[in-house]
Amino acid sequence: MAPELAVAVENAYRAFTRYRLKGAIEVCRCNVCVAPETEHRLLTVPLREMSSLLVAEYVHSAHGFDDRTADEMRYFLPRMFELIAMDAPPSHAGVETCLGRLHEARYRETWPAAERKAVDDFMLALFRAKLNTPVEIDETGLPAAWDEPVENILCMAAYAGADVDALLATWDAEPGNTPALHIAAIVSSANWMDKKLKDVFWMGSSTQPHVEGVMNDVIAWLLRFETWQRLEAACLAEQDPAAAALLSHAEGLVAGLITHFTGRSDQP
Repeated sequence: MAPELAVAVENAYRAFTRYRLKGAIEVCRCNVCVAPETEHRLLTVPLREMSSLLVAEYVHSAHGFDDRTADEMRYFLPRMFELIAMDAPPSHAGVETCLGRLHEARYRETWPAAERKAVDDFMLALFRAKLNTPVEIDETGLPAAWDEPVENILCMAAYAGADVDALLATWDAEPGNTPALHIAAIVSSANWMDKKLKDVFWMGSSTQPHVEGVMNDVIAWLLRFETWQRLEAACLAEQDPAAAALLSHAEGLVAGLITHFTGRSDQP
């Protein structure tokens, strides 16, 4: 775990340390949700010792949301952050949706400043760590991995109701070729016929209809002249042939897409 990310996780444990479970927990007890033995473990296993699978049982329990459940979530939140940072997200589906209840809680509008900062600092540290994770590229110069970790975390931030604009600003400011290669990987993997990014979770849900709008904001950020210029500069500086091929491919896509989607005839 990157040092900045480890600090953010520990800060979250401190920020939410006052929250405790009070002998009961709000979960769905139907036959397909939380079994009695699982509920007992959620109440008794020390927070830092909870496995990803155990916390996922709480994350995916179908139940309502109110002030009490918001406090329960805040009890689990530091461990959720820690597991996400360890690439073991507490989710049966993927990292994208596991912090969705932060949006339901409207944490940016209703939580105390220290708690908001703990969430935002974690998001920023996690995002920066993913920006500097090497991109897997095959011999043809295309992304080799099925998932794009930076895109996954942007989608997770959208579900959480986090400040995605702040993350994109961080991406703009992050130096080096690796962050540019993540842009290239996302651009090269998107479905531009339908103007959709690759991650299927961008389509949102009935409780998270705003997520698709965030995807459109990310697309607008990708299709800028600044993006084209960054990809061109990274391509010229890149020594690895496969990475240079990916950057060149994405550079050409962005140049064409800027014209296609904006109607501007002035090529970058």
